[in-house]
Formats: sequence, structure tokens, C-alpha cells
Amino acid sequence: MNKRKKGLTAATLALAVTVIAACSQTESSQAESAALETNTSIVATTSTSTATTETLVQTKTSDTADVDWDALETTEVDLTDEGLNITEAGTYILSGETTGQVTVNTEGNVRIILNNATITSSEGAAISIENAEKTVLELADGTTNTVEDAATRSDEEIDGAIYSSDDMIITGQGILNVTANFEDGIVGKDDLWIESGTINVTSVDGGIRGKDSLTVSGGALTIDAGGDGIKSSNDTDLGKGQLTISGGEITITSGDDAVKAEQNIWITGGTLDIETSVEGIEAPVIVIDDGDVTIYATDDGINASASEIITTDLSLTINGGNVIVEVGQGDTDALDSNGDLTIAGGVVTLTAQSAVDYDGTGSFTGGTLIVNGETLTDLPEGGMMGGPGGNMGGGPGGNGNP
Repeated sequence: MNKRKKGLTAATLALAVTVIAACSQTESSQAESAALETNTSIVATTSTSTATTETLVQTKTSDTADVDWDALETTEVDLTDEGLNITEAGTYILSGETTGQVTVNTEGNVRIILNNATITSSEGAAISIENAEKTVLELADGTTNTVEDAATRSDEEIDGAIYSSDDMIITGQGILNVTANFEDGIVGKDDLWIESGTINVTSVDGGIRGKDSLTVSGGALTIDAGGDGIKSSNDTDLGKGQLTISGGEITITSGDDAVKAEQNIWITGGTLDIETSVEGIEAPVIVIDDGDVTIYATDDGINASASEIITTDLSLTINGGNVIVEVGQGDTDALDSNGDLTIAGGVVTLTAQSAVDYDGTGSFTGGTLIVNGETLTDLPEGGMMGGPGGNMGGGPGGNGNP
């Protein structure tokens, strides 16, 4: 491993930081208020498995601009099969190839710039952030970077090809190809932000997972996952387990759910193309305010259902955007809410035997609703309008798929 320390130009070290636009609270339902809070605490009731809808609406950004990166030392590294152990704060520019690992263990801030780097680990995760105040993974302009993990490892808790036990931000204008042979592609055990870059993930299990939160505000993501596509998985701490899409272009092929969160999903922009999935989008509370969303699912297209921590105030709300959902044959619903279902804006196009299913209150107050080619002025009673099969299964008393 050869190291060269020097100062870099501002252009080389420019960090693309996308600040998510401040969110505004809509008035369509109390349950929607719970969904609009992004990466904040939900006020718990006396039961740890439920949550009230009284909460502070606030957006949490990655705050990378708060770090004075120019004040930190910069180290250029030509990778060898020894890998790299980072134990000091700073910026590290990685080039070349290694069959070792890149690990981070420091109390400070670390920026890793991948500059045509190939990291093919023979012993576990390819990039493993064990400890850091904040880690930025930047993809240098015009570069193609490859990360691949080993199919086995001694510590199976480190379950991603790229793994961070603390906050991690992915940015830059280069290309990152990730192959996960053990389980997941990219894993952040705290908050994970994807701000830019072209990121291609192929994984035997999950594609991209931010445990406490996952925020996608830019970039082009292509995910081919054996399990869930993108996910926020915290099902023990109220106010976490949240997934936000505010920008970017996301394409997902998944063997299970394409977009999943244990508490909230909020889509305010970007393009989401779910080419195939079991369930397209699933969380206790789902709000779509804007964006282009296309889903094909073999089960439910968009499903508001209970999780281990959120069991009440379930809701699915569409306030805007262009939402296209097609589901397979059988006991499936295009839009399924185990609580309330609200369409208040946007263009919603559904192709299904059962178009909608809700266990609470159903409301269609604005926007355009097209079911199997027919434009409707009300939610279909029983969920089905036209098309083969005639399954009248939605609405109160319908099939209630979980």
C-alpha cells in the first residue's frame, strides 16, 4: 500500500450535498401527519407497539456541509492486497485494486473518495465502517468503482458488501457497482443518505438498507435484489425505521418487497420504477406527495400494513405525482390499506382485479383515478371496475390482505 499526502483542488474534493426541501404538513388525515415526519421521533403512547399522530414535522439532512473537510488531512492510497485500515479522521482517495478490506475505526469524520477503485474482499465486507463520527463515500467524477464482498465471514452481523455501523452518506458523480454475495449490498445501521452517483447493486438478499433511516435525494440507482430492494428496518425504536425518496432515479427488481419501511415511507419526488416485486411499497404509513412511481407486484402494489412497532393509525395517502400500479392475478390489490386510504391529488392509474382495499375510511377528494382504463369519480365500491375476473374484494369488508 503506497500513500501520498498532499492538498487537493477544490474541484477534486467538491462534495455534492443535496439538502432535502423542508416538508409541509398536509391536512388530509391525522394518520398522514404521522407519515410526514421524517427521521424524527414519534411520540409514544403507553404501549410501545403503537404511536400517536402528534409529532414534530421536521426534515433531517446529512449535514455534510457542517464538516470542514479542508481542515482534515488528505491521503492518496494506491491499494494493494493488504487492504486499508483507516484509524484517523481525514479524506482518503483510493485507487487501484485489492482483495483485502477497507475498514474504518476512528472517532472523527472520514471521507473515502473512490477513484477507479476495485475492492474485492476475500474475507468479509469489502468496506466496513466499524466506528466514525460521520462517513462520506464519494464517487469521483468520471470513475467506475467496483465493490464485492466474500460469501462467508467470521462476523455475520456485518451483513453488507458496504457496511457502516454509524451514519453514512454516498455522493459524487462517478459509478459504483456493488455485488453482495453474503446478504445485503449497502447497509447503514444508523442513518443512510444517498445524494448522487450512479449506483448499481446486485445482492443475494437486500439491496440497500438504512436501519434507522434511508433517504434518497438524488442519483441513479439500479437494484437487483434477491430479497427487499430498499429498506429501513428499525422495528424497535419509535420515530425510526423511516424511508424517504425526494429525488433521483430508482429502478428495482426484487425477490420480495421493493420498497419497505417498518414505520413510514414518504415520497416527494424522483422516479421510482419497480419492475417486479412481491409487494411494491409497504409500510404502516405511506405518503406520496409527488414523483413518478411505477409498480408491478405479484401481491399488493402499495400496502399500508402493521409492523412490529406500529400497529394502529395505519394509512395510505396519495396527494400528488403520477402513480401507476399493476398487480398479478389472485388475491391481490393495487392499493391496500389496513387502515385509511386517501387519494387527494395526482394521477393514479391501476390495473388489477381488485383496485383498492381499505379497512378504515376511504376518501377520493382530488386528482385523477383510472381503474382498468376507466376514469372514476369515486373510489370503486368493492375495489373492482371492469377487467377480467370481476373480483369485488376491496373497500370495507373486503379481502383485507395484510
